[in-house]
Amino acid sequence: MPNLFENKTVLHLTDYGAPYAGNFIASLHALERLLGDNGGKTVYVLPPRASEQNWTREMALGHDVRFLTRGGFFSYARQVRLLLKETHADILHEHFIHFSEKIAAWLACKICGHRVKTVLHLHNHIELPKNPILRIPHMLYFSTVSRFVCCSDSVAAHLIADGIPKERVRVAENAIAFERLDRFDARVRASLPLPETAKIALMFGYNFEIKGVDLALESVRLLREREELSVTLAIVLSSCLDEVRRRILAQLGSAELPDWVLLLPPREDVASYYHMADVFLSPSRQEGFCYALIEAAHCRTPVLASAIDAQKDLALPQSVFFPPQDSAALFAAISRVLRDKDTPKHLAALEQTGARVTQIYALSRWAEHVCGAYREIL
Repeated sequence: MPNLFENKTVLHLTDYGAPYAGNFIASLHALERLLGDNGGKTVYVLPPRASEQNWTREMALGHDVRFLTRGGFFSYARQVRLLLKETHADILHEHFIHFSEKIAAWLACKICGHRVKTVLHLHNHIELPKNPILRIPHMLYFSTVSRFVCCSDSVAAHLIADGIPKERVRVAENAIAFERLDRFDARVRASLPLPETAKIALMFGYNFEIKGVDLALESVRLLREREELSVTLAIVLSSCLDEVRRRILAQLGSAELPDWVLLLPPREDVASYYHMADVFLSPSRQEGFCYALIEAAHCRTPVLASAIDAQKDLALPQSVFFPPQDSAALFAAISRVLRDKDTPKHLAALEQTGARVTQIYALSRWAEHVCGAYREIL
């Protein structure tokens, strides 16, 4: 790598305040190591709510971490301007921030006193207003972005279709901190209120509509009623628990959750959930990149996914996909997986898939792709 990063600083401006560091922060750390090896520096800027998390306090002990304080548009712009000046950042790399914050950050770049290149990271598809007049501010902002880094080919294709020149669009498929998946608690299943013979269909469902909770719910209901299989749907929720519970009850026409639906909290050792599951489901209607499918495959858990663009792009066998928004197809696919789960052929396929995704979605590979985008603009 040419030593373009000597004395260069990248400032990551984020709206990330999850209860766990996860793959996102692990990926940024891999990028920091690669930049550091070549003389570069990294600064992390996190939202106010992140200061309440244990992982951010621990992270601040070994990394340059700054926390924003609460305030409106101009307060945000002033804080970012000050950070750009203090760190003399060469690249502002934006993650998850809202449109008003992007405009405030653009203003901060203009008045910070030195030239700053902007990299906008798209971790999901971006939805622009359909009204041409309302699209104008977004396109004006996009014209100021030096590089767009997209988490999948699907996200990149949608961005280019919206009018962004393809020479400014790069793809860095999300990476997984696989080592964190090697730590898990094998006792989790036994701690849940489940019959010994129950099979567990696991999914993440903080967004009822987008994640396809309704489709999984109907498929498991059919399995229980038509095939008399003892299947439990376990839904992990990092947020929106009350809304998801309400919509499940409305769909089932029930006053209480049935005993075959479990709503589970997030865990830092997420592999504990993958290892307890008999199948992992991702019946999503939309995804930018589904970390969980790759994580589950690494843990040698059977996976099933809707055949939407971003999921079809993943390095998974075609047999795991079913038609989007088709609960009957998902019902048939779960039935097939549970029937074949312990056969030698199926176990060999799980092993092959797990080894493949572990190689393809390594943190180091992601960091190299992002550095490639940096190199182009430096």
